[in-house]
Amino acid sequence: MTGDTDRRACITLDLENNWNFENSDLKYATFDYLEDYIDLLHSQDLPLSVFVVGKTIEERPDAIKRLRKRLDVEFHLHSYSHDLSGEADLEREVRLGTESFESHFGRQPEGYRSTQGRIDSSGFRVLESAGFLFDSSVFPSYRPGVYNNLGAPVEPFSAAGTDRLLEIPVGVVPRLRIPLSQGYLKAIGRCLPTLIQYVKLPDVVVFNTHLQDFYHTRAHERLGQPRRFFYGRNMDRAERMFEQVVETLRQRDYSFVKMTDVYDAYAE
Repeated sequence: MTGDTDRRACITLDLENNWNFENSDLKYATFDYLEDYIDLLHSQDLPLSVFVVGKTIEERPDAIKRLRKRLDVEFHLHSYSHDLSGEADLEREVRLGTESFESHFGRQPEGYRSTQGRIDSSGFRVLESAGFLFDSSVFPSYRPGVYNNLGAPVEPFSAAGTDRLLEIPVGVVPRLRIPLSQGYLKAIGRCLPTLIQYVKLPDVVVFNTHLQDFYHTRAHERLGQPRRFFYGRNMDRAERMFEQVVETLRQRDYSFVKMTDVYDAYAE
């Protein structure tokens, strides 16, 4: 699989419940700020690719409607249950998630993102067998106890063990392998926006976001450490830091597109 040399950036949103909270007051607390997130992307004239959890489709279809009303947006699947234990059965997650997706959207999902970026070659084969065109689960980085993808390519690549599945990895700073996502942007602070002004970046930058990366809610107060610290850092500057990244990428001649645009450019 090959692509041209144009620089492309994709903003993705993982639309999901807040961590593992099941309390109705906490589960979707960040959805109170969905309009703020929509305002932010609308003000920057950004297309959006949403990876939505199957249960969220069933429980909060209103959020999908609000995103579609005001943004240039496309939707893909982000598991069925968003199980953070690491023990979820991928085939079940794909099957149930696809059923929820097809019931709401009237079509099969084209792209997939696994929970916490947990995916391997057997998982890629499951996705290809289920009819997915691309995956965007791989963080070419290292997260203790979750994944070690330091040897993974930083550009789109043919997923191991498949014939046609394209992996479009989440963006990282090459060599340093720091993920280009809103969560890491806030946690690391001002040096990361400065860094990306100067270092060589991949031709395709997938910049991942969650609502909880931007907006503090009562759910944050229920987190244990170190997650409360990680998610709470620079919350008051989150939107401005995001705008700085967008501005920098545009100055570096990246065009903002959706994930299917990247797939179309790289698929044979």
